[in-house]
Amino acid sequence: MSHTCKSLVIHCMDFRLVDQIRDWMTKEKLMKDADVVSLAGAAKNLVDGNEEAKNVLLKQIEISSSLHNCLKVYLVHHSTCGAYAVSYNFASLEEEKKKQSEDLDKAVEVIKEKFPNLEVSKIWVEMKDGEGKEVEIIEL
Repeated sequence: MSHTCKSLVIHCMDFRLVDQIRDWMTKEKLMKDADVVSLAGAAKNLVDGNEEAKNVLLKQIEISSSLHNCLKVYLVHHSTCGAYAVSYNFASLEEEKKKQSEDLDKAVEVIKEKFPNLEVSKIWVEMKDGEGKEVEIIEL
């Protein structure tokens, strides 16, 4: 295969964060060396009990791994995520972050079980305003 990439970035489809995620990918030198999957809730799809959604995301990981030889998966979650708000009534940002962090840990296990050679990183985007213009991006 003549076209390969090092990474796969899985992030939420939230329009408020498109520019910030693109900027982060550029800073991390992923912009021209990563496959990108955008789904509501991102890795939530691997752990929320919906087998169809789980299989769709696992298929994307399989394609990136087998077709483009990616070595690393970045799971990008964010605060005030609508996909989580539909499922949970969080009392605080800390409660939401805790739940999403737990889900990210479970998602890593799911990925590693099926793709043991892939490295997986968990990324948290904390929105400092409701529009996503100010964010803090950290690796968990």
